[in-house]
Amino acid sequence: MTVICVLAVGLLSGAVLMPDDVFTNEARGEWDAARRKAFLSRLSSYVTRKDVRLIDFEDISRQLKLRNPRYKGITEIPLEKIVGSVGRYGDFVAHFLPVTPQMEQRWQRIARVYLDPSSGGVPPIEVYRVGESYFVKDGNHRVSVSRQLGAASIEAHVWEYPVALPDSGADIDSLLIESERQDFFECTKLDESNPDHKINVTLPGGYRELLHQILNYRQALEQIDEEEKNIEEAADAWYAMMYEPAVQIIQRESILRNFPERTPADLFIWTRMEYDRLEQQYGRGVRLTQAVRAVEGKHKNPLARLWGSTKSILGRARD
Repeated sequence: MTVICVLAVGLLSGAVLMPDDVFTNEARGEWDAARRKAFLSRLSSYVTRKDVRLIDFEDISRQLKLRNPRYKGITEIPLEKIVGSVGRYGDFVAHFLPVTPQMEQRWQRIARVYLDPSSGGVPPIEVYRVGESYFVKDGNHRVSVSRQLGAASIEAHVWEYPVALPDSGADIDSLLIESERQDFFECTKLDESNPDHKINVTLPGGYRELLHQILNYRQALEQIDEEEKNIEEAADAWYAMMYEPAVQIIQRESILRNFPERTPADLFIWTRMEYDRLEQQYGRGVRLTQAVRAVEGKHKNPLARLWGSTKSILGRARD
């Protein structure tokens, strides 16, 4: 009866009274929906092999040798261009979906502010801009809530880093690949000794993996020949004895048709990783063609990968 009287007084006075917990309940529902999306995103990553983690700004800063950011003022920035975080990258997956339950209360408080039109809103976030990508310095929860609520942009204080690369307006993956490419060829000189090399990697970290392989190959050569080898000599030997034969097998097996967006260099990296795994599991005697076909098989049967990953997760949960 008391509630009815209160509502009646509100209607008579021209004001619509809402229960205090309406926005709280809505915020709780948005949190639950965001957590479900995060779970499905991580689950699908096992099938697609797509990395759904946010990017660590410190890694980007180190790899691109970022220095001296300039404050550009407050502006609206596209939420889809925010790809990483300073220090909080492990708390979210792609699209800033929350993965840690500890942030529930804070996330819901911020969501309630967004949902309540009388709240007065929230302050701008703070971001670093690198090329066409942004990294959250302060305001990760605000970005997460805004994306969950369907916003297209968010107000931000922007500090911009100059990038000493040919295409400073590229996305962060392109900037990383170009930086790694320059370091790789500066170190190995393979572009000079083998100008028709066609070593083109399309994923960040690829050139660093190739350099790691060359360094390991140099160590093996030094043990065999009992003399030191410089990196250029090792790179030439690796290219002739490891890279070219493997790429020829990859092309002969025609598995590139299953990876239309990738290059022979990408497939070489995956093949070598699979070869090392098979050799560790079965011992010496593994042929490179087996590794090539194993890579192709995993692409053709993603559900098998998912089941294997799920069994591993369930096994850890029972331990």
